[in-house]
Amino acid sequence: MGIQTQSALIASILLLAIALNVMFQRRSVLFRWSFAWLVLGLFLYNLFFFLWGVSEGAELWMRLLLISAALASHFGLRFFSRFLGEPNPTALAMSGLATVATVVIGVTRVGTSSWFTGLVATFALGSFGYIASRLFARHRKTTSEVESARFGYLFVGHLVALTFAGLDLLPMMGTSFPSLGHLLTTLYMYFWMQIVQRSRLLDLEELFGRGLGLLILSVPMSLIYGGLVVWAGDRTGLFFFNSMLASVVLIFLFEPMKDAIDQWIGRLLFRETFEFEAILGRLRAELPNHIHVPDQIDMVLDGLNESRRVTHASVLLLDSDGRGYSMQRSIGPLEARRVDVVRARAFLEALRRDRVLALEQVDRERDELPGEAAESPQAQRLDAIRGTMRELSAGLSFALVSGERMLGFLNLKDERLREPFSSAEIRLILSLAGHMATALENSEHFERLKERERLSALGEMSAGLAHEIRNPLGAIKGAGQLLDPAKLDPEQRDMVEVILAEVDRLNEVVSQFLDYARPYRGAPQAVELNPLLERVGRLLRAQEHASPVEVRLALTPNLPAVRADPAQLEQVFLNLARNALEAMEGGAAGGVLTMATEVLETEGPTPRVQVRFVDTGPGIPDEVLRNLFIPFFTTKRKGTGLGLAICQRIVQNHGGTIAVRTQLGQGTTVTIRLRRADEPESATGEFDRALLTNDRAL
Repeated sequence: MGIQTQSALIASILLLAIALNVMFQRRSVLFRWSFAWLVLGLFLYNLFFFLWGVSEGAELWMRLLLISAALASHFGLRFFSRFLGEPNPTALAMSGLATVATVVIGVTRVGTSSWFTGLVATFALGSFGYIASRLFARHRKTTSEVESARFGYLFVGHLVALTFAGLDLLPMMGTSFPSLGHLLTTLYMYFWMQIVQRSRLLDLEELFGRGLGLLILSVPMSLIYGGLVVWAGDRTGLFFFNSMLASVVLIFLFEPMKDAIDQWIGRLLFRETFEFEAILGRLRAELPNHIHVPDQIDMVLDGLNESRRVTHASVLLLDSDGRGYSMQRSIGPLEARRVDVVRARAFLEALRRDRVLALEQVDRERDELPGEAAESPQAQRLDAIRGTMRELSAGLSFALVSGERMLGFLNLKDERLREPFSSAEIRLILSLAGHMATALENSEHFERLKERERLSALGEMSAGLAHEIRNPLGAIKGAGQLLDPAKLDPEQRDMVEVILAEVDRLNEVVSQFLDYARPYRGAPQAVELNPLLERVGRLLRAQEHASPVEVRLALTPNLPAVRADPAQLEQVFLNLARNALEAMEGGAAGGVLTMATEVLETEGPTPRVQVRFVDTGPGIPDEVLRNLFIPFFTTKRKGTGLGLAICQRIVQNHGGTIAVRTQLGQGTTVTIRLRRADEPESATGEFDRALLTNDRAL
């Protein structure tokens, strides 16, 4: 039994294993059955080649060998046409007719003639040669260097396997040639199995690089080990000592040599991938040096754009009210610049669960659903995910996750390629997304630290202000009150009244400032928000207003209680509601203020309770919105600029968040989120504020 016969047996066993592996793979496999039929055709060809060889040329096995060669050729044309996405109906029809003719003629007396054998061999080699030309054409017309290189590897591998498979036919013509075409074809099919199972042509580069690296590494390792062992000769003691010494040397040298060889291979053969990985590594290293979120996003997107591997990139971060994710910056045109958490629930849930979504994978899962499942919940979910990703021009979406929260996500796309990133590159980008999430979280901590330092400075100032301002104010007011109105003319009495009024106003400013700066003191208890808002609504309706305004309540029944100081919450609600009413009273038409409550279940393991104040006023300009919660900033002629700052301080002391969204000409929404009374972390006070929880950026 010659080398061709032995290699055919080994190849048939391996090919059958590959076919079964693909057919019974649980996960989604690209072109599963067309590839499986190709491998089964090659399995039969190698099996019958082995049986023909060991039977010393029996006619039965020759007939079956020729039929299996024709079947493998036809299945090869079908698979590669589907994979390349360039079907050629004429070539497939001619191949089908030739295969049928081979089966019919193969069972006749002509089936073992030399001319028929040569004709079938020409058909088989010609079919796979045509496939090689299609691979080469794709290699030439692809504009991307990465895609072109990868199709080039496939073409070379196909050509090598085809050449040696042709040499395996020489024994049929009476010429002995020790070829390994069967094993090379099997190795080629193994690489294709990796491609179809991973559904990524780009992973061929990773597999090839890894195999080449191990092959190169084996040379110096073999020299080291072989040299030390050969030196020992037949001396048993020295042989054992040198074997141990060689093993230790290999253990120490393996990793550094492997890293060096991998870098050399990447720089030499896969330069674009190597440079992309270097850019990602630089971005990961530089992210901790940027504390401001816009700087972090600019650095990441600029680096990705510099790599020339993306045509579209964007970063969306969670809105302050938690109702959606808004675009921070993008590269390339996008259909949508904001994602609503309700409308995009399927996309956000899948992204939170898997951390990375690939549009090609979603498309494949959707296409593989049977026809009767076209309207199933699974199909609707995949359609919703696919729709959201296409609106965002996202080929890949990476979650920016911190703890239980998804702070945002990074979208990438290269519209020039079907598969722009290999699995190894996707893992590196996912690592970059993890560093981005950490940097975003550090930015939040930094902002909270600045807030604490500012409050600490205000607290230190408050005692001096109380002493330096309140005492003189008391003396001024007392002196003014001692003046006898009967001894003063009307003008002087008016001046005294102005002095007393201004003293009272200044005293109120000092009192509010001290309320803002002093440590939190409250009596937290379980508070029902709906009755509290109903009372606030009655107070507002009872007041007179400069123009017609309406106060509405939209309260969720059976709302969970929150742990808070009811008097302080009522102060916050009244302040926010009065601000909204005053904004709407500026117009002759008035407006509507809606106070709403609801339970939020979109973020974190424990639902939060949300209160919203929605008005139909003129909205807030951007320059005002940026300074809204800064103490002493006000747009009112008689305002102190401390009302909203105090509201923010009270809400934060209760472990909650307050956020403002506005649109000029349409109104403003102020959203407060509070912890439920049954939440484990619903403690209040300075300690809780210092830890200021995780949803500042919600």
